[in-house]
Amino acid sequence: WREKSRIVRIESCLTRRDVLQLCLEAEGSDCDLKEVLVYIDLISSHNLIWFLSLCFYQSSISLKFRCDKCKVYCDDMSPALSHIRERAHRKKAKELQKLTLLLNIPPPGKAQCHSLSSALESVVAEFGLNDPDMKQRQNILTLVEKVLQPVLPDCKFRLYGSSCTKFGFKDSDVNIDVKFPSHVTLFVSVEGDFHRRMPVVVCKEKSSGLICKVSAGNESACLTTAYLAELANLEPQLVPLVVCFRYWAKTCCVDQMEEGGLPSYCFALMVISFLQRCKEPVLPSYLESVVCDSTLIKLKSFSLTGVEKGHVLWVYDQTSSDSSQDKAVKKGKVSLLFLICTSHACVLLGKLWIELLRYYSLEFQIPEKVISVRTNGDLWRDLKDWPKKRIAIEDPFAVQRNVARMLNSQMMFEYLVHCLKTTYKYFASPSKSPAGKVSSSSQSGKSVRAANHVDSVKRSPRVAAEDEEDEGSGCDHWGDEIFPFEREMSDDGGSEEAASVLNKPKAELTKSKSPPTAPEGFQYVFSKRFFSNGKSPVLICSLCKSDGHSKQDCPEDFKRMELEPLPLMTLDFLQILNEVCEQCYCDFAPDDVEVKVREHILQDFETFLRCQVPGAKLVLFGSSKNGFGFKQSDLDICMTLEDQDTAEGLDSMAVIESLAKALRKHHSLRNILPITTAKVPIVKFYHTKTGLEGDISLYNTLALHNTQLLASYAAIDARVKILCYVMKVFAKVCDIGDASRGSLSSYAYTLMVLYFLQQRSPPVIPVLQEMYVGEKKPVVLVDGWDVHFFSDLKNLHKYWPGYKKNKESVGQLWFGLLQFYTETFDFKETVVCIRRKEPLTTFKKQWTSKHLAIEDPFDLSHNLGAGLSRRMASFILKAFINARRVFGAPVRDFPPEYPNKMEYFFDPEVLTEGKLAPNDRCCRICGKIGHFMKDCPMRKRQRRDTDGRGVNRPDGRVMTDGERWRQREEKCCYLCGSNAHIKKDCLLAKSLGSCAHHIV
Repeated sequence: WREKSRIVRIESCLTRRDVLQLCLEAEGSDCDLKEVLVYIDLISSHNLIWFLSLCFYQSSISLKFRCDKCKVYCDDMSPALSHIRERAHRKKAKELQKLTLLLNIPPPGKAQCHSLSSALESVVAEFGLNDPDMKQRQNILTLVEKVLQPVLPDCKFRLYGSSCTKFGFKDSDVNIDVKFPSHVTLFVSVEGDFHRRMPVVVCKEKSSGLICKVSAGNESACLTTAYLAELANLEPQLVPLVVCFRYWAKTCCVDQMEEGGLPSYCFALMVISFLQRCKEPVLPSYLESVVCDSTLIKLKSFSLTGVEKGHVLWVYDQTSSDSSQDKAVKKGKVSLLFLICTSHACVLLGKLWIELLRYYSLEFQIPEKVISVRTNGDLWRDLKDWPKKRIAIEDPFAVQRNVARMLNSQMMFEYLVHCLKTTYKYFASPSKSPAGKVSSSSQSGKSVRAANHVDSVKRSPRVAAEDEEDEGSGCDHWGDEIFPFEREMSDDGGSEEAASVLNKPKAELTKSKSPPTAPEGFQYVFSKRFFSNGKSPVLICSLCKSDGHSKQDCPEDFKRMELEPLPLMTLDFLQILNEVCEQCYCDFAPDDVEVKVREHILQDFETFLRCQVPGAKLVLFGSSKNGFGFKQSDLDICMTLEDQDTAEGLDSMAVIESLAKALRKHHSLRNILPITTAKVPIVKFYHTKTGLEGDISLYNTLALHNTQLLASYAAIDARVKILCYVMKVFAKVCDIGDASRGSLSSYAYTLMVLYFLQQRSPPVIPVLQEMYVGEKKPVVLVDGWDVHFFSDLKNLHKYWPGYKKNKESVGQLWFGLLQFYTETFDFKETVVCIRRKEPLTTFKKQWTSKHLAIEDPFDLSHNLGAGLSRRMASFILKAFINARRVFGAPVRDFPPEYPNKMEYFFDPEVLTEGKLAPNDRCCRICGKIGHFMKDCPMRKRQRRDTDGRGVNRPDGRVMTDGERWRQREEKCCYLCGSNAHIKKDCLLAKSLGSCAHHIV
């Protein structure tokens, strides 16, 4: 009782007997009770109603209800009852009861640890690798060496993974690292998986039936294997712990990466990290052994480099640290084991197993911390700038890599944590009966024990611990139910049985309860039924990250997208396609007046800048000069200085800043913004007289040659321009043509059109970069890249035999392009490459992990499709498939809801199936890629605007940042994405509407 505040705090209204006692004490107390604050965290609705009926006898008492777990206050009975019945409250109540139960489990006894150790050793003996198994794997390596050595005499072969560490199972794969593997005749079922991050060749050895995976240059995996193998040889308790932990993961189905699980060696790193941090450490930590007074800030400078004779090699590089006075680079090695023998040798394996499960289920904060073997300190996610989601395990030799990133589903993570807690409850509680069997007396007393269990959980930890000491034999499993209150709290009616039992007199309960029998032995079984408590793992696809299907059955797999058969194309419909394609070019291509205006603006800028920056020379590039620009497209300008061919020796950032300062003096320019942090520093501007936006870059000479190459292709055949315009209109309508929002750029789509025209039979355009005059191909280097291409277009017919041989109409070519990229071209195996006629594979470019590969014709290291996510790549391909169906299905009469043919063919609701382009890689505030939401410049600008300049809603409330941005986003054009106008004023919308009188 707290007389000053006149509040009665009912911390735990657990039983009706407790409630009645509290009410009687309140009624007989001396204080004038005015208010009762009821904590409803653990109270059921039945008990709450019963409690209220008693309290209503005291009419002067006012009731207030509070739920600490949900942070909810209720001033009346009705919302309190509603809150208790909510699913979220009941879920939190279950979690609290589970946590209370797990925390109150007593430490295991010696007999229990011996029994558990025997169970773990039997698992290792049955499923783990022994010496004959290791020898067999060495023989397989020798066989591979004999076969491949004559073909690859300079290669070295080595085992890695469980074949070296003994952490695997008898049927685990044999992982071999070699430089260039080859198909051989002594192996069967040989397949190449070249689309992993690390490509492998998979085969099966005939005699043993083991799967062999041969990779190339997997240095990081070999370093980790050497580290784990050395530890396994030195610490005898590590191998059985890791094997049992891996077998537990296999039993619970959380070790399959293809289904959203963890890689196998993650469990070995988890065990090592635990052995470094347990109460009596078994293994030393490395940072603390090397650096005195170590802090986690110094962890950034500390890295592991290898293993050598029982020691791990390390490098401590302080040169990158600003705070450190000593800038030297230190190297050394630290022992993998304690130099002084500790008392951990006498720790039983069973005790370590229970402590391991308790550590990861209760003590270690998995969503907040990083599992690392470099230090035994608390490594928080903020220090590594990793998101606080799911589980993070640091690679010991590539510390920027999270080896647990494959587990990217919250449902799978929750299932993993659930299995950890359930398994800890199973092994930590002594089993009084054979596993999986319950006697009849146990079944008859099931409800009594369940009720007693609920009552014991709801009591304080001190009382629960006293009861456990009185019983002297710990907890029981109650048959198959690990957490029996899950069933009881599933609905309100489930507590009636327990409540009826609790209302019985104590003597009656004593009679009905059978006397406990002393356990004759402990029996444990590695069974999914006990580890998951009946729950099943969620099947997660590693491709699309969705649940419900595996990678093999993913509907978003490029090769699994089924194409509908198309009807025969008619001549009349081909004529319509020709008219539609030509209309796209007429409506969106700039006229001669606009081209002259752009040249005039360029001359005006150059004259102005020569007064500010002597020797400045401006050149247009990009869509303004390559022949594929839209009306009102941006101005791309490159600035160079006379008598200086390259930017070598120039301070580009200073030049860009001075250029921006000079442009601010121009009367026709607004919104001058220098961007010096980009790969190519630029100055953005807005031209007020014409409404054109643009940017000026410094010595972007490679882009100038790129523009000349595209302009040459456009000049060879008029159909090239028309097809590129149709493709760009298609990309704009489907909202897949903005690289800043995670899709492809218009330049990438232009390259796709050129590649198709080169591969057409007969080709429409040649490969200009393969053509040359003379015996030897010339080389012209710009920024280290060869920019040579055949530019003598007047004499092209003399050097290209296929000149003007393709007679297809533009409609036929457009429909052929859609068929080519949906039926013929393999995005997974082939690169879009316009510099060579011969197909270029993704394996040869080492771009196997990318979803779409489009090579820049000059900068050969630049993949224009590298920024695509899996969802965006699938969205783009589906748009092509839908366009194939729309443009390939002849119709006689167009539907009446379409006023003209252009709107029929370019209907975004049909081409994208009414879906928006995915924004999984975009900032949630501005919709752009390249930064996190916390670093969004729009967010920072909004924060500045809120200081005294907040915009109010009609109801008077100040708008939040998100609401203000959404209101601003509503003013954007949904066709072209511009903020300067809305949809009805867009040129794209006008052109689509104005073509009714052209094509009807």
